[in-house]
Amino acid sequence: MEVAAIEDEDDVDLGAEGDAEKPKGLSVKQKKKRLRFDRAIARDAGAVLYTIEADTVVPVPWPITWNEDPELLCCYNWQASTDGTNTIFVPGEPAKWQAPTLPHKLDGDSGLQYADYNYVRQPNNPYSPMFHALGAMNPDCQFMDVDVLADRNNLRVLLEFVQGKVNGPFRLDLFLVYNTLIIVRKEAGGYWKLSDGKSYGSNFERFFTRPAEGMEDATSHYRAIRYKMGPLNVVVRFEADAYDDGASDELTPSEAVAVSGGPAEKPHLMYRAPIRVLQKGHIVPTAQMAELKTQVRKPEGQPHVACMDQLWFGRTSILFTGRYEAGTGKVLRIIREDAQERIKKWEDNQQEGLRKLAGLLSRLRGLLKQQQGPLRSAVLVREDKGGPVVLRSMDMKKHAVDREFFQKHWRREPQPYAPQFGGPRGHGQQRGGRGMFNAPRGAQNAPRGGYGNPRGAHNVPRGAHNAPRGASNTSRGTHQSYSARGRGTGMPMSQPNTAHDRPQA
Repeated sequence: MEVAAIEDEDDVDLGAEGDAEKPKGLSVKQKKKRLRFDRAIARDAGAVLYTIEADTVVPVPWPITWNEDPELLCCYNWQASTDGTNTIFVPGEPAKWQAPTLPHKLDGDSGLQYADYNYVRQPNNPYSPMFHALGAMNPDCQFMDVDVLADRNNLRVLLEFVQGKVNGPFRLDLFLVYNTLIIVRKEAGGYWKLSDGKSYGSNFERFFTRPAEGMEDATSHYRAIRYKMGPLNVVVRFEADAYDDGASDELTPSEAVAVSGGPAEKPHLMYRAPIRVLQKGHIVPTAQMAELKTQVRKPEGQPHVACMDQLWFGRTSILFTGRYEAGTGKVLRIIREDAQERIKKWEDNQQEGLRKLAGLLSRLRGLLKQQQGPLRSAVLVREDKGGPVVLRSMDMKKHAVDREFFQKHWRREPQPYAPQFGGPRGHGQQRGGRGMFNAPRGAQNAPRGGYGNPRGAHNVPRGAHNAPRGASNTSRGTHQSYSARGRGTGMPMSQPNTAHDRPQA
């Protein structure tokens, strides 16, 4: 069953809906939505610990700039299976941008669309697939000096809050693993959305891209990158819509016929099934990542689509915008943009907000550090649009990271020093720069070592990780390098871990 993705939830202007004045009173649909959200807030959320107003957030004193290339930690695709298995392709591969002849008519998006496949497949442990991919691609990567781990959309939501925009309501669950603040989204209505047939984003992505050979059964491509956000060392996971290598091949008739809407019903997925890692795909340079947008064409002229925050957090500079005729879905024009100049201008204009975001993240991390016990977590909620965010206790605390990943990526012994980030943008001569990913297809440099010394001792309380000992479901032993593997054979990198009922760390 083919499963469709919402035109990346990051695609919408998170504050647009609330920025305009709305008539007082809620419709029946809005009341139901509010009721679902209130129930979501009440679930496992306890007493109010702190209330934070947007205008009380103190910005960090350092500038927040994109002045060096991000480090790619791992990347993967989920397999679109409904047979009870959970499989990811590592390193996976994004779809390739390939525009048909214009004009091209699109049907409205239909059926159920997913907001984020990680949460659809693993709602209780959404970062698990990322750590499985990390274990295959970058097993020695250390998170001891990582301050924040978050999905791109979570950071955009918090940025709009500190900017004073009217967004929400929303809920984010916060966890502290050693010194790392991990942010997990919570959706009141789940991670599926029924399309109304009035948008075209999902079908635009389908008709204007083509999956790589052997990746026909793959869903969205996810990447985890590391970079500095002022004083913070952050790891951001995001969905990459496509990549652009300059080619302009046409879709075959059979590929065009295969494009369809989302499923009419939710597929039956086995959340508790172990995650299997298959070697498939190849590493695409970060510089070739592209974001895809749609926009109604206005004959009198129109501004560029507003998505600079999305590009900035995902370190993506290529933007394809399909302008279509209102009411018909006929794409009349494609605009390819290297948006680096616009991104830099946005960054300069949003310095106060970006610095306040770093300040808010630092403050939240500090508040969780004050908690006692092995499990430090809380619920961050904005209950009303335009209101403060409230930090509540989490009644039923749980682990955000599996024990095996905690032991592997939060080592407490000193690690050999290795540079964390690349040099100035565009040079790519140091480790972590763009140049390292511009190798021939299928090539990858050897795994990195540690990333500096740990910040201090960390004693894990007894009983905090009492999962049974057993084999890790990431592969052990000697692996061939990606340069030797090439595109891959689809052979398993690891055997499924049948002890999937272990507690999560």
